[in-house]
Amino acid sequence: MRPMVRFLIACVLFICIGSAVVVALAADSANERAIAAAEARWRTHGFAHYVMTLEELNCTVEVEVADERVVRVTQLERCQRDGRTVEDLFAVARRDGDTGMRCITLGCACDDRLSVESAFHPLLGYPIRLYIRIEARPNWWHPDAWRYLLMHGRPPACAMMVGDKLLRVVDLRPLP
Repeated sequence: MRPMVRFLIACVLFICIGSAVVVALAADSANERAIAAAEARWRTHGFAHYVMTLEELNCTVEVEVADERVVRVTQLERCQRDGRTVEDLFAVARRDGDTGMRCITLGCACDDRLSVESAFHPLLGYPIRLYIRIEARPNWWHPDAWRYLLMHGRPPACAMMVGDKLLRVVDLRPLP
Protein backbone atom coordinates (compact mmCIF):
# COMPACT_ATOMS: atom_id res chain seq x y z
CA MET A 1 0.00 0.00 0.00
CA ARG A 2 1.37 3.43 -0.92
CA PRO A 3 2.28 5.89 1.84
CA MET A 4 -0.28 8.48 0.63
CA VAL A 5 -3.12 5.91 0.72
CA ARG A 6 -2.09 4.84 4.22
CA PHE A 7 -2.02 8.47 5.30
CA LEU A 8 -5.53 9.09 3.89
CA ILE A 9 -6.87 5.95 5.59
CA ALA A 10 -5.31 7.04 8.88
CA CYS A 11 -6.85 10.54 8.53
CA VAL A 12 -10.33 9.17 7.78
CA LEU A 13 -10.09 6.73 10.70
CA PHE A 14 -8.89 9.51 13.00
CA ILE A 15 -11.92 11.65 12.08
CA CYS A 16 -14.32 8.70 12.51
CA ILE A 17 -12.84 7.71 15.85
CA GLY A 18 -12.88 11.33 17.04
CA SER A 19 -16.58 11.56 16.18
CA ALA A 20 -17.26 8.27 17.94
CA VAL A 21 -15.45 9.52 21.06
CA VAL A 22 -17.63 12.65 21.16
CA VAL A 23 -20.81 10.54 20.85
CA ALA A 24 -19.56 8.09 23.51
CA LEU A 25 -18.77 10.91 25.94
CA ALA A 26 -22.30 12.28 25.55
CA ALA A 27 -23.76 8.80 26.21
CA ASP A 28 -21.49 8.34 29.25
CA SER A 29 -22.70 11.65 30.62
CA ALA A 30 -26.36 10.63 30.23
CA ASN A 31 -25.63 7.27 31.89
CA GLU A 32 -23.84 8.95 34.80
CA ARG A 33 -26.78 11.36 35.25
CA ALA A 34 -29.20 8.39 35.40
CA ILE A 35 -27.03 6.67 38.01
CA ALA A 36 -26.68 9.88 40.05
CA ALA A 37 -30.47 10.45 39.98
CA ALA A 38 -31.13 6.86 41.09
CA GLU A 39 -28.51 7.13 43.84
CA ALA A 40 -30.10 10.38 45.07
CA ARG A 41 -33.48 8.59 45.30
CA TRP A 42 -31.83 5.75 47.22
CA ARG A 43 -30.14 8.11 49.68
CA THR A 44 -33.38 10.07 50.21
CA HIS A 45 -35.00 6.98 51.72
CA GLY A 46 -32.05 6.47 54.06
CA PHE A 47 -32.19 2.70 54.60
CA ALA A 48 -29.35 2.10 57.03
CA HIS A 49 -30.37 -1.53 57.61
CA TYR A 50 -31.91 -3.75 54.95
CA VAL A 51 -32.13 -7.27 53.55
CA MET A 52 -31.66 -7.81 49.83
CA THR A 53 -32.20 -10.97 47.81
CA LEU A 54 -29.64 -10.96 45.02
CA GLU A 55 -29.44 -13.29 42.02
CA GLU A 56 -26.13 -13.68 40.18
CA LEU A 57 -25.06 -16.44 37.77
CA ASN A 58 -27.89 -18.80 38.76
CA CYS A 59 -27.09 -18.29 42.42
CA THR A 60 -29.44 -16.59 44.86
CA VAL A 61 -28.27 -15.15 48.17
CA GLU A 62 -29.93 -13.12 50.87
CA VAL A 63 -27.71 -10.30 52.09
CA GLU A 64 -28.25 -8.35 55.29
CA VAL A 65 -26.63 -4.91 55.23
CA ALA A 66 -26.16 -2.45 58.10
CA ASP A 67 -24.56 0.95 57.50
CA GLU A 68 -23.50 -0.20 54.00
CA ARG A 69 -21.55 -3.16 55.37
CA VAL A 70 -22.52 -6.77 54.72
CA VAL A 71 -23.31 -8.35 58.09
CA ARG A 72 -24.83 -11.66 56.93
CA VAL A 73 -24.99 -13.68 53.71
CA THR A 74 -27.39 -16.61 53.47
CA GLN A 75 -26.96 -18.92 50.49
CA LEU A 76 -30.47 -19.77 49.24
CA GLU A 77 -29.12 -22.36 46.78
CA ARG A 78 -26.13 -24.68 46.64
CA CYS A 79 -23.68 -22.05 45.50
CA GLN A 80 -21.16 -19.67 46.96
CA ARG A 81 -21.39 -15.91 46.39
CA ASP A 82 -20.13 -12.98 48.37
CA GLY A 83 -22.62 -10.44 49.58
CA ARG A 84 -22.94 -7.03 47.96
CA THR A 85 -24.47 -3.81 49.18
CA VAL A 86 -26.56 -1.35 47.19
CA GLU A 87 -23.49 0.92 47.10
CA ASP A 88 -21.52 -1.99 45.58
CA LEU A 89 -24.19 -2.31 42.89
CA PHE A 90 -23.97 1.42 42.10
CA ALA A 91 -20.17 0.99 41.76
CA VAL A 92 -20.74 -1.83 39.24
CA ALA A 93 -23.18 0.38 37.29
CA ARG A 94 -20.50 3.10 37.10
CA ARG A 95 -18.02 0.67 35.48
CA ASP A 96 -19.82 1.00 32.13
CA GLY A 97 -17.10 1.61 29.54
CA ASP A 98 -14.21 0.74 31.88
CA THR A 99 -11.32 -1.45 30.87
CA GLY A 100 -11.49 -4.92 32.37
CA MET A 101 -7.99 -6.11 31.42
CA ARG A 102 -5.36 -4.25 29.44
CA CYS A 103 -3.14 -5.62 26.68
CA ILE A 104 -4.91 -8.94 26.23
CA THR A 105 -3.60 -9.72 22.72
CA LEU A 106 -1.51 -8.43 19.80
CA GLY A 107 0.83 -6.60 22.17
CA CYS A 108 -1.40 -3.86 23.54
CA ALA A 109 -3.62 -3.52 20.46
CA CYS A 110 -6.63 -4.99 22.31
CA ASP A 111 -8.20 -4.48 25.74
CA ASP A 112 -11.19 -6.05 27.45
CA ARG A 113 -13.98 -3.49 27.82
CA LEU A 114 -16.93 -3.65 30.17
CA SER A 115 -20.40 -2.50 29.27
CA VAL A 116 -23.05 -2.31 31.96
CA GLU A 117 -26.74 -1.80 31.28
CA SER A 118 -28.51 -0.66 34.43
CA ALA A 119 -32.12 -0.47 35.53
CA PHE A 120 -33.15 1.18 38.78
CA HIS A 121 -36.16 0.92 41.08
CA PRO A 122 -38.44 3.79 40.01
CA LEU A 123 -39.29 4.91 43.54
CA LEU A 124 -36.40 3.80 45.78
CA GLY A 125 -33.60 4.17 43.23
CA TYR A 126 -31.53 1.06 44.01
CA PRO A 127 -30.24 -0.99 41.04
CA ILE A 128 -32.73 -3.75 40.24
CA ARG A 129 -30.89 -5.14 37.21
CA LEU A 130 -27.28 -4.90 36.01
CA TYR A 131 -26.38 -6.66 32.77
CA ILE A 132 -22.59 -6.81 32.53
CA ARG A 133 -20.79 -7.72 29.31
CA ILE A 134 -17.04 -7.99 28.71
CA GLU A 135 -15.67 -7.91 25.19
CA ALA A 136 -12.25 -7.50 23.57
CA ARG A 137 -11.96 -4.27 21.57
CA PRO A 138 -9.16 -2.35 19.84
CA ASN A 139 -7.19 -0.11 22.17
CA TRP A 140 -6.88 3.02 20.02
CA TRP A 141 -4.97 4.78 22.82
CA HIS A 142 -1.98 2.46 22.27
CA PRO A 143 0.43 2.60 19.29
CA ASP A 144 0.11 -1.19 18.78
CA ALA A 145 -3.46 -0.77 17.54
CA TRP A 146 -2.41 1.88 15.03
CA ARG A 147 0.61 -0.16 13.98
CA TYR A 148 -1.66 -3.13 13.31
CA LEU A 149 -4.04 -0.96 11.29
CA LEU A 150 -1.27 0.45 9.12
CA MET A 151 0.40 -2.94 8.58
CA HIS A 152 -2.78 -4.92 7.79
CA GLY A 153 -5.11 -2.22 6.46
CA ARG A 154 -7.82 -3.13 8.97
CA PRO A 155 -8.46 -2.72 12.71
CA PRO A 156 -6.96 -5.30 15.07
CA ALA A 157 -8.87 -8.58 15.18
CA CYS A 158 -9.70 -8.50 18.88
CA ALA A 159 -12.80 -10.70 18.79
CA MET A 160 -11.83 -13.33 21.29
CA MET A 161 -14.09 -14.45 24.09
CA VAL A 162 -17.16 -12.50 25.09
CA GLY A 163 -18.68 -12.96 28.52
CA ASP A 164 -21.74 -11.64 30.26
CA LYS A 165 -23.73 -11.98 33.44
CA LEU A 166 -26.86 -10.57 35.00
CA LEU A 167 -27.10 -9.25 38.57
CA ARG A 168 -30.70 -8.93 39.68
CA VAL A 169 -32.15 -7.67 42.95
CA VAL A 170 -35.16 -9.91 43.49
CA ASP A 171 -36.29 -8.21 46.70
CA LEU A 172 -35.13 -5.47 49.05
CA ARG A 173 -36.78 -4.59 52.32
CA PRO A 174 -35.75 -2.25 55.11
CA LEU A 175 -35.11 -3.58 58.61
CA PRO A 176 -35.53 -1.70 61.87
